[in-house]
Amino acid sequence: MSHKPLILAATLAISALSAGQASANPFADVPADHWAYDAIEQLAADNIIEGYGDSTFRGERSITRYEMAQMTARAMAKSGVPSADKALIDKLSAEFSAELESLGVRVAELERNADKIKWSGVFAQKAMKGTSDQHTWWEKELFLNMDAQVNETWKVHAGIDTKWGTNDGWNSETSFSDAYGASNKEVSGMLYHFYAQGPVAKGATFTLGLFTPGLQEGVVGNARTKGGELDWNVGKTTFKAYGGNLHEKVSDLSSDWSDTFRRAGGRNDYTYVGTTDSGFADQRLRAWGVAVEHSFTDRTTAGLGYYNLDSPVAYGDSHLGIVAVNLRQRLSRNLELTGFYSHGNRGWQNKAYDIKLVYNGSPWGDKRYGGSLGYRYLGSDALIMTSIVNGSEKPGRKGVEASLWYHFTKNIQLQTYYLFNGRAIDASYDATHPHGTAYFANLLFSF
Repeated sequence: MSHKPLILAATLAISALSAGQASANPFADVPADHWAYDAIEQLAADNIIEGYGDSTFRGERSITRYEMAQMTARAMAKSGVPSADKALIDKLSAEFSAELESLGVRVAELERNADKIKWSGVFAQKAMKGTSDQHTWWEKELFLNMDAQVNETWKVHAGIDTKWGTNDGWNSETSFSDAYGASNKEVSGMLYHFYAQGPVAKGATFTLGLFTPGLQEGVVGNARTKGGELDWNVGKTTFKAYGGNLHEKVSDLSSDWSDTFRRAGGRNDYTYVGTTDSGFADQRLRAWGVAVEHSFTDRTTAGLGYYNLDSPVAYGDSHLGIVAVNLRQRLSRNLELTGFYSHGNRGWQNKAYDIKLVYNGSPWGDKRYGGSLGYRYLGSDALIMTSIVNGSEKPGRKGVEASLWYHFTKNIQLQTYYLFNGRAIDASYDATHPHGTAYFANLLFSF
């Protein structure tokens, strides 16, 4: 049965409803990190929706479910919509079906259940050179995402990571196989993420499973975790907390496998937990963290957090405690200043920071090109595992990093990162080992 008469009637009624009802609607605000925000912005970029009717989206404040439904109703009334945008509209109509029906726009059961499973992914060809390497090594990677809608509010996400290389020695293309515990294999794959996510209260979302924490943009706690995370939005403030067992390779988080990355200075008095010869049977690597992040204006956001890492190898019966602050300041339409500072309690390399100028935002946005320039100092006892890793490789290093990225098309882009004069923080190691320029280049095909 056609719904056009009902849709057209609702569209005509929207202008009258929005002025009187939107300000006093009974629905909860939709937080800025809700997936529907990205969907609405994509439809606006494709000229499928017109925002509030005055050609604005008002991204500086939270939007209500009622307003989202109004925009979705307008999009449903459009004809000749591309298939990719039609899929977004179907998903939005399922999310806001109750609000749409209150507007008189009925959503058929088939539309509610349309596209419950979404597939996406990225294929990358990488070229990398570390500061102590003498050559470039290559790697191919395929990351496949699956998102399944369980009901109108809860979803399940899975991410599968597969890498290819020519595993022929530590100084060639082996870091991927070491990271995945697959030495002497040319292809290695793993389940990277697997979690359920949905609301548990007004403004609160819970994530349960294998995930990467979302606190303070991952500058301190970016290690994948088997556990849970709670995000609670109250106006312009977000409270976040997570905890669980860490799910990264041991050498990234505990042992002094590299002279440039030694927690607690490389302890020699510890005993491994477990009974196997390797000593990695039961590391009990556990972490938790809490953070509060606030948008002071549409230009200024900042956060404060505390993190805890239990690592028997690195700290014995004690633990690593870290306090961190982060800031994002928009200087102009295209230019941002970002930074963080963290401080640990172990008295070794107990500080880490990064400050940079960013042009045109994230390479995953809708800008054609962009880049950044900054300085970083990544002390190994002030981080658990950081998202700031491209040019600098691992904690224990410092240097000036520049990045450039360019979109050839909407789905094809090049990302490049350069660490100039990258050096080990440990002066004795730096004096006897090579240092210089490191780079990381990525040719990405997303789908």
